[in-house]
Amino acid sequence: METIGSFGHFLNKLEVGISVTTWHPEDPTLSEWVFINKTRCRLTGHSREELLGQPPVPQLTRETMAQFDLIHEQLAELGHFTCESTLRHRSNVAIPVMLHMKLIQHEGSTVLITEQHDIRSFKETESQLKLSRESMREMLTLIEKEKQMISENIKKNMGLVLHPLIDQLRISASGSQQDILDVMMNRIGHIAREVGVVEQFDSFGLNLTRRQILICEMIRDGMTSKEIALVLGCSPSTINNHRNIIRRKLKLSGKSANLQTFLNKMEVT
Repeated sequence: METIGSFGHFLNKLEVGISVTTWHPEDPTLSEWVFINKTRCRLTGHSREELLGQPPVPQLTRETMAQFDLIHEQLAELGHFTCESTLRHRSNVAIPVMLHMKLIQHEGSTVLITEQHDIRSFKETESQLKLSRESMREMLTLIEKEKQMISENIKKNMGLVLHPLIDQLRISASGSQQDILDVMMNRIGHIAREVGVVEQFDSFGLNLTRRQILICEMIRDGMTSKEIALVLGCSPSTINNHRNIIRRKLKLSGKSANLQTFLNKMEVT
């Protein structure tokens, strides 16, 4: 029976589910309805009469009894209790709610007023944010992998092509040309640091000899070991030995790692 009086008119206007029950900490199943507002009925899809015909607290299992004991313990100590819960709609859909319970005095006795805030929109937003965070995390991971690949490619290109070629130019360069080469080296080193490739440009070097660099250029152009040996005036086995050394310096292993394909991918564009 509802005995909340004129105050119920105000509670019925709230967009929060409100219910008031008698307080029986020794046995929650003895609780009875005192008041149910319209929003509380709407959240469950039941009429007030239907809800009044149901017990406020269903038959407790050992698990739910432990939960109620915890709630009642905090209510007795603090006078209020808040948690996230679910409200079961008559269609058997679980509605997420923020549950707030508070003990108050009503007509000389203690009653329990329960507020149920519908948080479905909050949960949907939270879920969307979670998906957005996961998508952002995946995108950042892909960006980081791409950055590492670009960094490695720049490093190998500089080590295989730029650094050795500049060293070759220094051999025959005049004083003024040496100054220009120094400016180029400093500028390239600055660019390398800007893109976060390495601390110093010198660390790009892959320790390839001039002959190995020349062999790399020929391999890149599609020449076979026999053709390269003919041009350089040595045996094919010597070229194959150079190939193995180059592969080791480039950290290529396995037959599936094609040297020509790798060198073409490293080509500066």
